[in-house]
Amino acid sequence: LFMGNKKEGNLPASNAPPPHPPRNLQGQLLPLLLDDELQSCIPIQELAKAANIPISTLSEQIGSFRSKVETVFKTTHPWKEESVHDEYYFDLTCYALWRTASVAIPQDFSKRDVFIRSIGRRLLNEITSQGMISKKSIETLNSSSQKALTLTDTVPCIIEILNLFQSTNYCTSYRLGDKNDVERTGLNVFDQLDDGEISSPSGAGSVNCLVSVFDPAALGGALQITGEGSRFAPDFVGPTLAAVWERVGGEGVVAVSFESYFVDPVYRPNPKDFFPNERFYQFTIARK
Repeated sequence: LFMGNKKEGNLPASNAPPPHPPRNLQGQLLPLLLDDELQSCIPIQELAKAANIPISTLSEQIGSFRSKVETVFKTTHPWKEESVHDEYYFDLTCYALWRTASVAIPQDFSKRDVFIRSIGRRLLNEITSQGMISKKSIETLNSSSQKALTLTDTVPCIIEILNLFQSTNYCTSYRLGDKNDVERTGLNVFDQLDDGEISSPSGAGSVNCLVSVFDPAALGGALQITGEGSRFAPDFVGPTLAAVWERVGGEGVVAVSFESYFVDPVYRPNPKDFFPNERFYQFTIARK
């Protein structure tokens, strides 16, 4: 022990595990996330507003950037068709879109946050207006201005939205809550104490919520951008869930912040080996 660990030398990074066959993304949600023409999806519409650049111009820039990096992406995660229905081509397109956004919104972190948040709010609006979740969840979201925030009431809505992403094949599965606390997961992720922490007008409490999304379709692009030293990475789940708590809490009443991390479930002795399959979110819901 006093001599330290056994010296292994300068080990090279191991080869990544072979990629699984690309999933086929489908359903009502997909064209809101991305469309093949890069004209009508929510991210490009919101980027056009944020950067004051025509959609047609942005579409050309994204296509040009995508063509420059597609060979590298295809080497590690080969797609079967050049369509956003293909998981790996979806990932490539997300990367190209967010890299284009980083140029259109250069180093303006506040404006970038507005862009990300606007994607989540627009997605939530479309999910409810198109009836992609149950009437009960829609009523919970739409009646928020008439009652105090109840976190426990939001749980079925959160689960339905996560199920929607899963049924789209955006991810393979998810976990709501802490994996080390089975009594505070799923429908029981919040309790009455959490409700009290937030709902008291005289309080300024906060509540944390953990969410894990496994094998998200935008994982490769997000990892690549993070590896390039930027935190401005593709994300749909985080801002959409944040929008739920913002809406139910009432405008100007609560603030929702979140961070996300990448998790490799396998212990690997070589520190250069990192092959995550999970995007792990920590949300903080606080009364203003």
